[in-house]
Formats: sequence, structure tokens, C-alpha cells
Amino acid sequence: MSTDQPWSHRYRPESKEDIQGNGEAVDKLEAWLRSWEKGPPKKRAAFIYGPPGIGKTATVQALAAELSFDLMEVNASDSRSKNQIEELIGKTAGQTVNVFGQRRMLLLDEMEGVDGQRDRGGITAIADLIKTTMSPVVLVATTIGENMEEKFRSLLDKAVLIEFQPIPSYEVVERLERIARENGVTVHPEALETLAVKSQGDLRSAINDLEAVARGKTRVEPEDIEWMGERDRQDYTPNIINRIFSARSLWEARQTISQSMIPYEDLFDWIYENLPYIVDDPGERLEALSVLAKADIYQNRARSTDYRLLKYMFNLMTGGVAFTKKVSKGLGLMKQVQQAVLRSGLPLSNFQTSETREGVLVNPVRWLGRDKWGELNGAIRSVGGRWVYGQNVWLVPYLREPQNKWRYITTYNDRRKTREVAAKLAQRTHTSTQEAVTETLPLLRIIYRSGQEAADEIDAWLDLEDKEREFLGS
Repeated sequence: MSTDQPWSHRYRPESKEDIQGNGEAVDKLEAWLRSWEKGPPKKRAAFIYGPPGIGKTATVQALAAELSFDLMEVNASDSRSKNQIEELIGKTAGQTVNVFGQRRMLLLDEMEGVDGQRDRGGITAIADLIKTTMSPVVLVATTIGENMEEKFRSLLDKAVLIEFQPIPSYEVVERLERIARENGVTVHPEALETLAVKSQGDLRSAINDLEAVARGKTRVEPEDIEWMGERDRQDYTPNIINRIFSARSLWEARQTISQSMIPYEDLFDWIYENLPYIVDDPGERLEALSVLAKADIYQNRARSTDYRLLKYMFNLMTGGVAFTKKVSKGLGLMKQVQQAVLRSGLPLSNFQTSETREGVLVNPVRWLGRDKWGELNGAIRSVGGRWVYGQNVWLVPYLREPQNKWRYITTYNDRRKTREVAAKLAQRTHTSTQEAVTETLPLLRIIYRSGQEAADEIDAWLDLEDKEREFLGS
């Protein structure tokens, strides 16, 4: 592997084992590709869609290599007319193997670049190709939700739909940590966390950012990345949330789905996170949460049965939620911040708090001590705040970013220890790791903490390491 290549190229997956995240989607694509061993399946194409940078194309390439396909790649946004499509891939689609006897496979990337009206001939040509192809055809698009229904209507009924999700932040952290270590760079955990959260699930951009900040360094500290802004697609999210909750019609609320620069699942998380603070009347809040729960049901049904059900999810998560707000005025952000400070055990007199255009600033007026700083940092993070390096203040924005990413990161070490102990326990008890986690491990921790003698016996039985002993005893 050439060290002259950008890290995002050097660390592209070469096999299924190297693919980060989206395990269920990867398995679904692999199963569909393997089904071709018995001849063309009922649906001769797979349509992969999701936000950029999460490994859609790289997954196709890695599986093609692993399953010994001769992959022919075509950029659909460059070859959009009927004649271009037929000229480039028409003959190839009718062949099952190349001149060396290797099975063929077609990849049409960047389908979002094909205009639904002007390039109708190209879409028709692709649909006709899928009907008769003797080789697997994979379509890849950076497209979400119902936008596909009209634009690609003639293709979707002929394809297996496979949705790729943004990579969870904790998996981005794991990947970045591994890459940094292989390149001799030590990265502070908080810097890794910040890179992961800023990437919004875009692993490729996270790797690019890591390479940019690590260039010429052997250690990266949190202050080394303070110059980085949020991803462009996130800059608009607070505006979108405000427009949803202030919408006066269903049409106005629904428009936010197509205008949002983030996937609809992330937008759903943003609405869920901020709903209790915007809809503060107890009765209206209960009604809004009930509506959002119904939206989630439609989302799950759409994934498992019919993607057309997404339209009901979109109606409920936007207009349905917005119209429950009648008398709510919104809980004051300052009050939330003050409550977070008090939960950390520190008096409010230790801080200067002020409201700005961006949110509430919390400025410590005296040294808090490392332990108290960490405790307060966690408390302020719990209400969506962050430490601003260089200014030495906490900023709590008016709209909270979904905290599930932060929760994933803060529980990373515990989850890793759980997996390690569960793996040893599964081997000893001849059960699956999942069963060990859910059934055996909780009881084992109770026994371990019941007395030193029991702890010593379990220690010897599982050959525990120091961190694993600490985990079982905590």
C-alpha cells in the first residue's frame, strides 16, 4: 500500500472484514450477490442509497473483489443519455463472464446526478437493461427518502433496496484511533471524539480531517482541531428545526425534508432531542411524543415492507409534531444550564453565564480543579454544550445536537470491556457472546461483588485482566 496516497484511499476496505458499519446492509448486498450463483434472481439490480462518505461504493468494490467479480464501474452522472448507457454497458450486461472466465458485475455510481426529467431516456435505458441483464447491476445514489420515489420510479420496483446509514460516532472513533496508531500518531480521546461528531457519520471526511490535523505531528491535542467548523450539511439543521416548529401548514413543514442537508433519520433525532424543550406544556408534549412515536413505527414498517410508507413518517415528524404546539413557550435555556451546573455540585457563583446569539456561555471565574472540570464538562455536555478551546468557556446552543452520539462515545470503554469479558464467558459456558451479555454477565457481576472469595474464583476461571476485574467489580 503506497504511503503517498491520501489516508482515505489507503484505508479503503479491501474485503468485507474491513468495512466499517452498516453490517446489516452489507450482509443484504452480499446475500443478493451470492444468489446469482444459481442464476439471475427475481430482482436483477440492487439500489444502494444513503449520505456521502459512509462506504457505499467502497462496499460494492470490496465485495466484488472478495466474491471474484470483474467489476465494471460507470459514473451515471457523466453517462446519462439512452445512447451513452446502451453504448457503454449494453453489451456487457448480456455477458455472464469476461474473456478470462471471471463473472461480470456492473456498478452505476452517482445516480443522483441523473436528472429525473431531462435524462428520462437514460433512466429508461437502465430499467430496460435491468430486465434482461445476465450480470448483477448495482446502482448507487446519495439520495434519501421519498425523493427517489418519483425520480427513480421505473427502477425501484426492479431492484433490491439497500439503505446505508451514517457510521455511528463510536465506530468512527475506533477507526480513527486505529489509523492514527498505524501512522505513529497519538490522538487525545477528546480530539477523536470531536472529529467523529463533526463528521456526522461521514467516515471518509473524518479520515481526511484526521490526516489534515496530524500532518507533521506525533500527537494531536483537542486544541489542534479547534479551527475546524461543523460540516456544511449540519450548519443548516438548527434553521430547519426552527422552521418545523413554526410551520403554519403541512406543506410548509414537509418542505423541510427536502431542504434538510442531513439524512431524515438524523433530522428525526434532532426533533426528538429538542421537542421537550420547545414543547414545554405537559399535555402538548405528551401529544407530540405520541405523534413522533407513530412516525417511528412508519419508519420501521417502511424499511421492512414498503418504502412508500415513509411519506406518513414525514407528515407526522414535521407537521404532526409542529401542530401540537399551541400554548408552549419553550423552557428557558439559561435555566437548563444552571440546573446542569448545580448537578455537578458547584455553586453558580463560580461562573459568569450570559446569553448570546449562539446560545448560553458559561465562563468559570476561578480554577475548578481537573476532577471538577471533568464532572462539570459531562454535566454541560448532557444539555448539549461543549467546551470552546481558545475562549475557555462552555457554549450551550439553543438547539441541542442529538446526544446519542455523545452517549455512544462516553460508554465506549464500558461496552468494549463488556464484549471482552462476555467473549471469555461465552467460551467457558459454550454459549453465544450475545447470550453471555444478556443472560449470564449480569448475574456474574452480582456474584463477583458478593465477596472476595467469589471474585477470586471467577478471576481464576476466566483469567481476567486488571481492567476486566475493575469492570466486574464496579
